[in-house]
Amino acid sequence: MNVSREPDIQQVLARAGENGGPFWSREDGNIHAPAGFSTIDVLNVLGELGATVESHPRLAEAIEFVFGYQAADGAFRYSSASSKFPCMTGQILAGLGRLGALDGSRCPAAFSWLLDNQSEDGGWRCATVKLGKSPETDAANPGATLYVLDAFRHRPDAGGDRLDYAVESLLHHWETREPLGPCAFGIGSRFLRVEYPFLRYNLFYYVYVLSHYPSAVGDRRFQEAVRALAAHAREGQMIVEAPHRKWLEYDFARKGRPSAPATARWREIQARG
Repeated sequence: MNVSREPDIQQVLARAGENGGPFWSREDGNIHAPAGFSTIDVLNVLGELGATVESHPRLAEAIEFVFGYQAADGAFRYSSASSKFPCMTGQILAGLGRLGALDGSRCPAAFSWLLDNQSEDGGWRCATVKLGKSPETDAANPGATLYVLDAFRHRPDAGGDRLDYAVESLLHHWETREPLGPCAFGIGSRFLRVEYPFLRYNLFYYVYVLSHYPSAVGDRRFQEAVRALAAHAREGQMIVEAPHRKWLEYDFARKGRPSAPATARWREIQARG
């Protein structure tokens, strides 16, 4: 049964000033904090719930606000003083894609910046953490790589074969499961618990994004991940096991309960895989 998410969308829109700044930003201008209910997070969640600029014109102003954080080279900062991180640029582009707002004049530069900053191992990492600490720290961040691939699924022609290289880096992580990159993203018990909405490096988010890439779908490692995710479904519905605490009040993110939008994503995965 289709369940309208409009009441949830309207409630989230009504909370736009709750962090002290405009459009879920903090009073100090940070659009990455607080974790889970920042500007970047909220725009992604609204897109997951089905909001678009076309259906919710009020979002156009929020999107213009975010473009105010774009640097001349196309990358995005999360505050006026922050560095430019691929994870932030990836998350912002992914959110814009969900909202149907990938601006044709401003977003291509951001996608190009991401390709220009792809790591030798295929993924993306934070360049502010210098190389040379250890092979694990020097590796790309699987979480950042997932965010970037989430962005590129909306513009696959912009990445070409380079995206298959990134897909391979995530599939390889399924095998090694080691904490990799400066932020030490690993695959353990926490990763394997179903999280929704898609905010962090997690099995459900991992499978959903990779299901958009043909080079992943036929791979045995992806199929193993799909089977691991299927074990968490109940009577065809996806059960949320580890919701983000910032979203607990919403029925689509209730712990131990089936989630209508999460189930819709699960069915998309099944249809593509």
